[in-house]
Amino acid sequence: MNELIQGISVPAIEEITGESPKVIKQWKKGTRKIPESAIRLLRLYLNGDASAILGKDWEGHIFKDNLLYIPEWKRGLSPHEIRSLFWECQLNRCLKNENRLLKQEIERRNEEIDKLEVKAAFYKKQLVLESRFGWILEKSFL
Repeated sequence: MNELIQGISVPAIEEITGESPKVIKQWKKGTRKIPESAIRLLRLYLNGDASAILGKDWEGHIFKDNLLYIPEWKRGLSPHEIRSLFWECQLNRCLKNENRLLKQEIERRNEEIDKLEVKAAFYKKQLVLESRFGWILEKSFL
């Protein structure tokens, strides 16, 4: 860890950790042990390793150039894009619900069409029978 803090200035470490310059100088000299929390903050700030502070579930997630890189995605996500993911999830849920309702409506209408086709077949059969009967009556009275 010593090499990590040697490459960065005292004011930068002060800004990252909030520790006093006196204590930071003691860390750099090795006369005072660096707290684990400060080590984690420095790893996050310098290496971008999110798991250093957030735990093992965040392994592979890197903060770099004000972007969050996740293992499943090639390019980094800006804070704006991360916030917009919330709205995308809501839109997705809304569209799934609308899709489900539309499928139900299509199914209902298909059932209605099937019933109408049965009625149409019945009336067509009746029409054919009545026209044949009418043709027979016409032939018999002429």
